[in-house]
Amino acid sequence: MESTRNNWWRWLEFGTYHVGALVAIVNTFTFPFAPDFMTWPVRLVFAILIAPSVFVGFIKLDQRITRQELRIISTPDDYFSLAAMQFFLFFAVMALLFNTPGWRMGYFLITAFFLFYVPFSKISHYIYFFFARFIVGSRYGTKGVIPQGKV
Repeated sequence: MESTRNNWWRWLEFGTYHVGALVAIVNTFTFPFAPDFMTWPVRLVFAILIAPSVFVGFIKLDQRITRQELRIISTPDDYFSLAAMQFFLFFAVMALLFNTPGWRMGYFLITAFFLFYVPFSKISHYIYFFFARFIVGSRYGTKGVIPQGKV
């Protein structure tokens, strides 16, 4: 996107937020299916990778509310998705740091909610992105429509 090409801090926000989200998603599998792998040092590294995305999420939510150009194009789903992700990321950090049944239960309840909510929300881009890239590449990448080295 042009906003990330021209503003390095936007790229940093984007990268930080998505790395944190990815680690939180990976954590939903490692916590229950590889509990022996989730030692204190691993949980701490996961929490350190996720925690900055919580702060970036608050920045993103603040920008949607305060910047006129973002407020105009924002839908209720944008606000709800950001808020829901904030809860998901926050509970991920807390479950990793404290490893108590209460924090883990909250984390997995939010995760279960996302299983139902994501297919109908804008958050689904994290699944569809890879399929879309494959389809665009397979359909247009071999037809000479997109010149080599110009992307």
